[in-house]
Formats: sequence, C-alpha cells, structure tokens
Amino acid sequence: MADDKTEQAASGKPSDRSNGALDPARQDRDRQVARDFRQMTQAERLQDKSTNPAAKQVAAMDAAIDQKYGRATPEAARMKAAAREAVAQTLERGGQVRAPRVREVEQRRDETRDQHRAAAEKTTKDLER
Repeated sequence: MADDKTEQAASGKPSDRSNGALDPARQDRDRQVARDFRQMTQAERLQDKSTNPAAKQVAAMDAAIDQKYGRATPEAARMKAAAREAVAQTLERGGQVRAPRVREVEQRRDETRDQHRAAAEKTTKDLER
C-alpha cells in the first residue's frame, strides 16, 4: 500500500496539508480575507462574496447579543467585538463560516409542535371513545 506522498505524486493533485500545515498560498489568502473582514464595515462585508456568510453570522450574533444584553450597553459592545473577532479568527484559520439558518430551525420547531398537538388531539379523541 502506497503512502500519502506517493499517492499525491501519482495523482498530481496538490495536498491541502503537508505535515499538518496548510498550503502557504491558502494561508495567505485566508489571512487576507480575515484582514479585509476586520477592516470592512458590516455593509461592505454583506456585499463582498468572500465575507458575506461571515457577515450574516455576525449579524445574527449581534441580534442575539442585543436581545440578551440590550442595545447600547457596554456589555453588548464588548460581546459584539468579541463575536466579530471570533469570526475573523475562524476565517484566518481557514475555517468555513456558514450563514445561520434561523428560519429553517423555527419552521422545524413549528412543525414538530404541530405534530405533537395533532398526536395529543388524536389521543384525547381516542380516550373519549
């Protein structure tokens, strides 16, 4: 059985990882995206294709922070800054940030609730017979 380096050489494909380190070109690209993310405004992040999902994640986190801590409190400001930095660090490490899917979660929750209600009503009707 061939080792990874032999298989890589045979396939002609560059590896994302060699000895646990990312490809230097990819590292540079990830650092640049993170740098841009930190310097952009939220509106610019939303318009940029490479930072859009991260911007949506930051917006969702900001909304949750506002709801919990209030809009104009020092705690909220600190939490929002920490949230933006956490997303930027994820981008810098080459991690993928996905846009939140709150509507789908709420829809599934509502469907589950409706199923439970229907089952409870059926049980009640069965017991009345």
